[in-house]
Amino acid sequence: MSWVRVRGFDCFVAEFGSGDRTIVLIHGWCSDSTDWVDQISAFAGDARVVTLDLRGHGHSERTASGYGSVELAEDVIAVLDHLGLSDSHLVGHSLGGIIAHLVAVRRPDLVRSVLLIDPAYGQPEEWEGQVRAIIGDPASADSAERAAVAADLEPEVHNSVTAARRIRRRLQALALGPEVVWPTFAGMWCGEDAPGLRPQTERAIRERRRPTLCIYAYEPTYIWESHLVDELGLDTRVELWTGVTHFLHQDDPERFNKVASAWFDANRL
Repeated sequence: MSWVRVRGFDCFVAEFGSGDRTIVLIHGWCSDSTDWVDQISAFAGDARVVTLDLRGHGHSERTASGYGSVELAEDVIAVLDHLGLSDSHLVGHSLGGIIAHLVAVRRPDLVRSVLLIDPAYGQPEEWEGQVRAIIGDPASADSAERAAVAADLEPEVHNSVTAARRIRRRLQALALGPEVVWPTFAGMWCGEDAPGLRPQTERAIRERRRPTLCIYAYEPTYIWESHLVDELGLDTRVELWTGVTHFLHQDDPERFNKVASAWFDANRL
């Protein structure tokens, strides 16, 4: 475990296990590397597993700026380059799904395959207005508490989660503070080039050339991406899981780890 200096900040990186394949795990918004404990224990027996805390999250350094999704993807690219990693299997959840997808498009030489867990991309353009309404005034006195409430967005749009997980999310958001939470949140869907909005997502998917598995809990985006990749004839498999939440890798780790391991095996060098 160490801090890697890239792009003007110290990024916390942890490595586990060894083997002939490398798996890089990228967490979501208001989360950190601890989200992957069930996957680390399952994959590290025969693989090199690398986790990192995104800029401003977990143990990584907070900076005054740099929280757009594209900037976070460039951070991950810099970490992979620093570690000398190539042909890695990227696994990303939610915001981490946007980032893993962007890394694969921008630097396919670093990527063997992509596994996206309920990625936050592909949202309709009207989503931006809803996000801006949630953010409101980030300098207001209640901003930190509203940021913690916003971390509960997943129950509203994906499925309900357990009370314990909701408490954990609120604590993580409060610890990060609005100066990290809001720019990261807005960076997914706000602005002309926001990669989480549908037109930008579609353009990037059209450029994606690495084998990709998308596992959704959110049906509307599942339907949209399924039709798109079928139309384009891309090397992408899209699945919808029912009875799970946005955190499906935590809800049913045994099932997820089995599917992920089979995916990695199918995409060996």
